[in-house]
Amino acid sequence: DESQALYERVREKLIYRYPLISVGWLNHQTPLIEWTQPNAELAAKNLIDLGATALVFMPIGFATENHETLLDVDHIIHGLRRRHPEVTYVQMPCVNDHPDFLQMAANWADGQIADLLEAEALAVNPSRAIALAQSHADYPHHGHSHRR
Repeated sequence: DESQALYERVREKLIYRYPLISVGWLNHQTPLIEWTQPNAELAAKNLIDLGATALVFMPIGFATENHETLLDVDHIIHGLRRRHPEVTYVQMPCVNDHPDFLQMAANWADGQIADLLEAEALAVNPSRAIALAQSHADYPHHGHSHRR
């Protein structure tokens, strides 16, 4: 899935500098649903058990994180901090307001917009379109009429 692929690509860039790196899925606390594992809390616990003394929570699953996601991560960090106060916790900001991300998104959209502006324009005469639509509505079809 695309979230896993994104995580793997980010991990490839960081793994040699930071060998204790793990995905932690931000799952809702809904019973009877098998969510992707490990969840963020379990991933953090596993890293602490492996000797991590600092954890960085990086929201990469969505380009624009919403307030609920940030509150969920904050809640997880507070729970972990109560059990492991010796660990440093960092909650990274969302990417959606970072200048590099904004420039990348603008560059991505720019090509699409330029292509649309260069496309041949189609002019529509509204009164002709209405007359044409009405003329097609007045024909019999399979034994019944489409007349209004």
